[in-house]
Amino acid sequence: MKIPSLKRITEPTWSHKAGYGINPDTGEFAKSKVKEQATTPTDSNLLEKLGIKKGAKVLAIAGYYGSWASKMAKLGAKVSYNDISNSMVHYAKNRYGNLFQKYILGNFEKISQKSNEYDWTFTFESCGGKQGLPIAYIRSLLNYRGGILVLFYNEEHKSHMGGKPKSYPNIVKNLAKVYSADYSIRKIDVLGSRKGNPVKMLPHFIYTLKSNDNARRKADLDMKVLEYFDSKRKAILDKDSKKLHISKSNLNSSLKRLNKVSDKLIVDEFSKEIEIK
Repeated sequence: MKIPSLKRITEPTWSHKAGYGINPDTGEFAKSKVKEQATTPTDSNLLEKLGIKKGAKVLAIAGYYGSWASKMAKLGAKVSYNDISNSMVHYAKNRYGNLFQKYILGNFEKISQKSNEYDWTFTFESCGGKQGLPIAYIRSLLNYRGGILVLFYNEEHKSHMGGKPKSYPNIVKNLAKVYSADYSIRKIDVLGSRKGNPVKMLPHFIYTLKSNDNARRKADLDMKVLEYFDSKRKAILDKDSKKLHISKSNLNSSLKRLNKVSDKLIVDEFSKEIEIK
């Protein structure tokens, strides 16, 4: 059986530096004059279009320049900002100050969450679709509502999107199946600008994973099991179930779900074999 390896997933330490980004014309990493995400929403109906209510608690992972996180916060969502880059977190603090509820530095796969601590996990064009993003969206099932992934999409932008147009729908579809949750995929137009260009309606896809009590229970168990076995190569069900204070059958079910996640969503280099006894 194979399961995701948190150690392998979070080992890469590369992180972007404020003032640098992907050139939308060349696809190369270089100095950036415009400190914004691929699109910057100005839409006063953004929360409604995303399916987020005013006052909702939102964990914005891989926040980058905060173009989307800040607009949600200005419209009344209670947003916490996360990024793996110390440079970006420092930049966001200086730029946005008290607009965000808190600033979280670190890997989004490892952000500790309690059940119903947030309403939503949100990301705009985050990387890691076959690495760690599926783990973050298992964690999103701990939320009261679930998780939202947003992708700007048009033919001109297509060559710079990498695997996101395939990985994002795969994440919500497969996790919904494994965890008995619901999902939706919608195309919406959002009023905003692209890298300083004039404001206009821009096409985006919204991939939503919707949690429920059963999915939340399974996700909570699986995150504990995943962390417990991160330094182990063997699972002795009788012994390990007692250490985890769960039944043997629940541990076996958890490992089977994690195996499905690894098989469907995580590439082999970020998974590991585990022997079951």
